[in-house]
Amino acid sequence: MTRRIAGALAFAGTLLAVVTGVVADEKLTPSWITANPDRKQIRMDVVAGWNPNNGALNFNGYYKGSMTVVVPVGWTVSIKFTNHDGMLPHSLLITKPYKQEEMPDVAGVAQVAISRAYTINPEQGLPPNGGDTLDFKTSTPGDFDFLCGVAAHATGGMWTKFRVDEQATEPYMIIASGAEEGRK
Repeated sequence: MTRRIAGALAFAGTLLAVVTGVVADEKLTPSWITANPDRKQIRMDVVAGWNPNNGALNFNGYYKGSMTVVVPVGWTVSIKFTNHDGMLPHSLLITKPYKQEEMPDVAGVAQVAISRAYTINPEQGLPPNGGDTLDFKTSTPGDFDFLCGVAAHATGGMWTKFRVDEQATEPYMIIASGAEEGRK
């Protein structure tokens, strides 16, 4: 009897998701994030132009807020950033969260919301196959954006979300339902 009830509830949940179009976001720890909880350290490998999604204006395949990277407060973060796009320069900055209609056309050091959380030359970007490492500490909880500071890239959708969370005990990412396939 219990299995029948559980099955009926699962079917009802699936039917509700199909009818309403609401599916929970996917939460996972991707292969490109590693953590050392004892030292409160996180290493990330973020690739601009990882795949052709959004005309290669993406971070690890995600764009327009379709990915949220969540990290605990008080942890040290090291991001290895690589520009895989063979045609365009790209950068990475952590900024305040922007509404889509308020996204800056160009972003530089003045827009950085977490000290040292930006690649070199954020407004010009790094050339194809260029790279940099961002090292910073998460001291203030809140919502932020990962975005490319090169002209028209953020407004073209090259931004995702970054959250520093007091409740998080380890890093993870959330993929929005309906997001195009990216790096996991």
